[in-house]
Amino acid sequence: MGVHRLAERRAARSLRRQQHARSGTAGGRAAPEGPEHRGHQGVHAVVEAVLSAQDNHDAAPSGIDVTISLCGSAGDGANSAGMILNRAVALMGYHIMNFDSYPAEIRGFGKSVAHTRVSDRRVLTPGAGTDCLVSLNDPHTITELGKLNPGGVILYDSKPPDYVEEDQAVAGWIEPGMVAYGVPLRELSNEAVQSARARNIVGLGVLAGLFRMPTEQFHDAIAQRFASKAARIIDGNLKAFDLGCAYAETQLDKADQIDFGGRTQPRSREIEILSGNEAAARGCIDAGLRLYAGYPITPATKIMEILAKELPKHDGVVVQTEDEIAAIGHVIGGGFSGRRSATATSGPGLSLMVEALNLAVMAEIPLVIINSQRAGPSTGLPTKTEQSDLNLAILGASGDSPRPVLAPADVAECRLLCKVAFELADSLQTPVFVLLDLFLSNRYEDVAWDGVRDTSFGVHEPVHAVAGPEPFQRYAITDDGISPQSIPGEEGLFFTASGLEHNELGMPNYSATNHQRMTAKRFRKLATLLERWPAPEMVGPDDELDVGILSWGSSIGAAKEALEQLQTQGIRAGGMFPRLLWPLNELALRQFAKRSKVLLVAEMNAAGQFASLVEAAIGRRVRRVAEICAGPLPVEAIVRAAQGGDQ
Repeated sequence: MGVHRLAERRAARSLRRQQHARSGTAGGRAAPEGPEHRGHQGVHAVVEAVLSAQDNHDAAPSGIDVTISLCGSAGDGANSAGMILNRAVALMGYHIMNFDSYPAEIRGFGKSVAHTRVSDRRVLTPGAGTDCLVSLNDPHTITELGKLNPGGVILYDSKPPDYVEEDQAVAGWIEPGMVAYGVPLRELSNEAVQSARARNIVGLGVLAGLFRMPTEQFHDAIAQRFASKAARIIDGNLKAFDLGCAYAETQLDKADQIDFGGRTQPRSREIEILSGNEAAARGCIDAGLRLYAGYPITPATKIMEILAKELPKHDGVVVQTEDEIAAIGHVIGGGFSGRRSATATSGPGLSLMVEALNLAVMAEIPLVIINSQRAGPSTGLPTKTEQSDLNLAILGASGDSPRPVLAPADVAECRLLCKVAFELADSLQTPVFVLLDLFLSNRYEDVAWDGVRDTSFGVHEPVHAVAGPEPFQRYAITDDGISPQSIPGEEGLFFTASGLEHNELGMPNYSATNHQRMTAKRFRKLATLLERWPAPEMVGPDDELDVGILSWGSSIGAAKEALEQLQTQGIRAGGMFPRLLWPLNELALRQFAKRSKVLLVAEMNAAGQFASLVEAAIGRRVRRVAEICAGPLPVEAIVRAAQGGDQ
């Protein structure tokens, strides 16, 4: 914890300045300090811009907040239909969050669910339950009926091709309170494309007709989805959609309450729909990534797939290595040579990288590791989400191996913080982690990029060494822990880099005094970062709180939604949501804890890994919401814990 003591006095001054700036802003968000401080506060200004860009208040709320799920077997087209739905409603001007669940096995096995929340406000979570469930496979859909909200809609095929046992047909499981619509999905699909393959598109048409959703945007989304196909494929799917829409308008008696009223929402900002992995890959390209090396692993593989296509256009190279050990070796070599280098993996792969990661810390080599967490341990649940690699990212090493750990909260921040990670790696001369998870990697959101201009952070501009008469001290002891650097092979700037403890020249030195000095030097980098990193995002009242909520990563959305619910119940609730998880801002934590009667930490792991770090920092027990439900953190779990009374 020495790094925190080194930085505390300086951090206290910085925190007071930022709190003073925040007190004059709406919604409790910290304000950037002004142009003269942009070098230190640039990332905070950009986070602010990203958050503001997502909060679209151009149109009056229409009261739309609907969750729609399409359930089928892998290969039934549920996820493809979900992507069309996402694009269509975004084109209408609504906000979306889409998160699909799918099996780890190959096509034809297991349940696949495309789940989208549609709202006229920015969407923070996938929502509780499902308001409308479309069945493309009755046995699988039966297992989803328990998630249907009261008054929810169930849409099923009223004319299956063969005899179906009663207990295997959705129609046999309809209960009071459900609004059921039977539609001949297969029959209409056969009419449109002479096969059952367009049942999913027929289902979208039924939803559009039933809920009075504008059709023009669906036509555009279908054409875009199948743009690489032959014209007859596009025409067939458009026909399937129109047949479904016409059937709903002429043959169904509406009994549900979902109604878009044929309206669109005006939006002044251009938006894009993309996933966390897509945003992370874009952030790497923004940063000037030149070498990516990796080995395929769910849920991080998509980052490598995108970069394999895009990075060569930007003078970069992608190498698929034989395993994760080789991947981290390539990246260390790239960073050592002065090229921005990165890898992406998940928990099992990160476990294999730890030994080589130690070398990068000791030799002070910049690189970025994007770790998308999944449920474990071991192979675990490869297609389910969790936040259980925090301890591994912070502490996974032999000896003291300090390195920064960042965690974005949403898709836009995946791009932002991945770019910032490279700047930190270069300026601090160290590996930097960016922690995603399967939920954040795979979920889609509508993102508005206007307002996001410059993601420069500028903790410390790298100091390039100049050759002189004295031997080059690559690891010179400095106040901020950051030494002059050179590109290997430059004349007059030769040095030794290895995994052995070394002196300022890089030569092996095993004395206790030298080891203490060099260890302190490496930790001072974190003190430098902690001093200059913006204060954590604060939400809610800035005075005494009944409940203070801490959360990180993809769980921040659930925590913010829980805050809204608690505040409507008259509970004074506030939140603190850091994006820099290590080093911890202990001063800010203690101040937030001091004004919170109950302090609650919400995260997706059984051990309460972040909660343990917080308790150690503030010297106080916290209330833990440590959920491992194989899906996103439920808002109701946080609300229940917050309502549980004093600690």
